[in-house]
Amino acid sequence: MEAVDNLQTETQQTYSLSEVSKYLNVSEGTVRNWERGFSEFLSNYRNRYNHRTFTVEDVQVMERVKGLMESRLFTQSGIKHMLSNKGFSATSSTSVATVQQEGTATPIQQVVSPMDEEYKERLLMALNSLGSEIHSLRREMREDLKGTLKREIDHLTLLLFPPSQPKKKSWWKF
Repeated sequence: MEAVDNLQTETQQTYSLSEVSKYLNVSEGTVRNWERGFSEFLSNYRNRYNHRTFTVEDVQVMERVKGLMESRLFTQSGIKHMLSNKGFSATSSTSVATVQQEGTATPIQQVVSPMDEEYKERLLMALNSLGSEIHSLRREMREDLKGTLKREIDHLTLLLFPPSQPKKKSWWKF
């Protein structure tokens, strides 16, 4: 079984640790940490010299992890949950198949770019909707606060400066 796995890695385009770290613009230690932390989503292949090698699928997963980490919205367990719910490996395997059919070694960017653009578009749409929702909530809170402050100021004004009641006129003076 291990021989079959090694054969699969040799037929697929693989990238070294340094190539992946340069492409993702992160340190090699960060890539190693991601390999340990997100091992269930990565192939974890090693070459005959026991060096880490990464497939196009692995690079796509790490690119997704990088985006989620940089957004600072998710913890590591949250990112694992996101990756497992999205069915990420199913969508990325189709792009790997197209690369293999071409039969040429393609740079990482050519394979990852279409999925990356789709992800960016969805992320921008989500950010825009969140931004408009925040804007409307702020406007609503501002109006609510204005009304509350106006009522409080009116109430305090009445307490501090009660309206002067007209003096009672004598009954004989009209």
